[in-house]
Amino acid sequence: MTYEIGIVLALILVAVLLFVTERLPVDLVALVILSVLVLSGIITAEESIAGFSNTATVTVAAMFVLSAGLYRTGAVNLIGRHLGRLSRRNFWLALGSLMLTTGALSAFINNTAAVAVLMPVALGMARDARVSPSRLLMPLSFASMFGGVCTLIGTSTNILVSSIAATRGQPAFGMFEFLPLGSVMFAVGTLYMLTIGVRLIPERRAEGDLAESFNLNSYVTELVVLPASPSVGVELRDSALVRDLDIGVLEISRDGQTLPLPAPDTRLAAGDVLRVRCDVEKLAALQGQ
Repeated sequence: MTYEIGIVLALILVAVLLFVTERLPVDLVALVILSVLVLSGIITAEESIAGFSNTATVTVAAMFVLSAGLYRTGAVNLIGRHLGRLSRRNFWLALGSLMLTTGALSAFINNTAAVAVLMPVALGMARDARVSPSRLLMPLSFASMFGGVCTLIGTSTNILVSSIAATRGQPAFGMFEFLPLGSVMFAVGTLYMLTIGVRLIPERRAEGDLAESFNLNSYVTELVVLPASPSVGVELRDSALVRDLDIGVLEISRDGQTLPLPAPDTRLAAGDVLRVRCDVEKLAALQGQ
């Protein structure tokens, strides 16, 4: 075994351990591994940054931009309101609609991003239907994978394989080349989840707050809009919370009423309690907004 192979194997082992234990952020681990490879001379500086110009990398990044655009424009809020009404009428109709919507959405944006965008919708539907959130979150996850295999851009794996094939002299995959087989998998998977799969999911009802039950306390918090805040009287999409800090507002409590997934044109008022989704680093920047 050569010197270079030994270093690479050791780095792979260290990276896997750090990814599993989550002692360091994933992006920091990746950058450290990349730096060690460059400093050890295994790869050149040019090779270390070549991946950032790869079409697969750029396409995946564009998918996340598209996902953020869907959320910021209120398209997801509109979907959430319609699905919420269905969940109050019939759980099975709502579940089927959620899976079809997720599958269609994840076919054109990254499936991970599709789940992140629709997760608050699924939690709101579970609350309206008075069922365990797990009975909607699990089908949501599977539907995103079913839909993601239908198109080239539906999952980053398809994009990466197509890019590697093109660099090796093979023809790149077409946009809908996966559709015939993917649509069969999507139909069979959705039918299974609606008839058998959902009945096998344990009933995990939250006894308290959902954020606590699902260990989301580091990402979900509540904010009170003070009378002196510059966000008072401002539409949600124009508020510094959303525009500058990129905070996801899950619901607004006002005068004893709760507005889940508020529309972008909702005007904030003094005393509003906002339940928001953000990482811990942004909490310090929230004061005064």
